[in-house]
Amino acid sequence: MRFPSRRTRGFTLLEAIVAMTIVGVALLPILAFISQMATGLSRAADSNARSLAQQAILEFLEPLNPMDRPVGEDQMGGLLVRWESETLVPPNKEPILGGRLTGYSIGFYKVTVSVDQIDRGPWFSFDMRKTGYSQFANVMVPGTTP
Repeated sequence: MRFPSRRTRGFTLLEAIVAMTIVGVALLPILAFISQMATGLSRAADSNARSLAQQAILEFLEPLNPMDRPVGEDQMGGLLVRWESETLVPPNKEPILGGRLTGYSIGFYKVTVSVDQIDRGPWFSFDMRKTGYSQFANVMVPGTTP
């Protein structure tokens, strides 16, 4: 009969615990790195979405005349766009003779735009500069016939 020797193959419980501890300690930095990368990717995706939304809103507000509609709101897909105009240079009250825009009153405005996601609430805001204009009624330009 053979008796098992003290040198049997296999791991002891202590060796298994030590190995699991080493693997766990090695995984902690990897998990922290993955978490940071996921947060960074989320921020980058939000920044890209915000940039695309801002470009679309700028295109949408391109024809806006702040002299006609100084305050307003409109819906674009899942976004609610609000704007409010502040006069930077007041419009001229009388025609300016000698220029190409003699028949127009022109002013410069700062337009503050705020964007809300309909399902999440406020998202971002930005300022833009716009020219407001209106045509004078019955302007007589020298050298022209009525």
